Amino acid sequence: MSMFTMDNINMALTGKTQTEILTELASMAQSLGLVTDSATLVHDYQEREKESTTGFGNGVATPHAKSNNVKAATILFGRSNSEIEWDSLDGKPVDTFISLLVPADEGDVHLKLLARLSRKLVHKDFVEILKHGDAQEVLNAINLAIS
Repeated sequence: MSMFTMDNINMALTGKTQTEILTELASMAQSLGLVTDSATLVHDYQEREKESTTGFGNGVATPHAKSNNVKAATILFGRSNSEIEWDSLDGKPVDTFISLLVPADEGDVHLKLLARLSRKLVHKDFVEILKHGDAQEVLNAINLAIS
């Protein structure tokens, strides 16, 4: 099974706050059978945000969790029409989200995915696809980035 499929994409997140966005992503993860409990995932996301922001800059955040609650390594993607305050590195709000979910015992996978995506997130063309591309373009771009 692929780590990132069309089912893992929501181009119309409706949350207006960081917690609401994290809750939507967690609900998507639970509905896809990727986590045991969505509330636990929200908690895991929030604990990670306390360590340091996942607001990468350029309107993109990479909320992630490494947890026993996660059943298999996967990626979720979401886009919002609202700008969400995220305490980003560049001080600007975010509207595009790439969420990495990894089981607690797969730390190497977690680091590899983060490194690959971080390298791509400094390229304007990649960010442009994430922010303005259609679902198929996003799917292709992220799958290419992590391969």
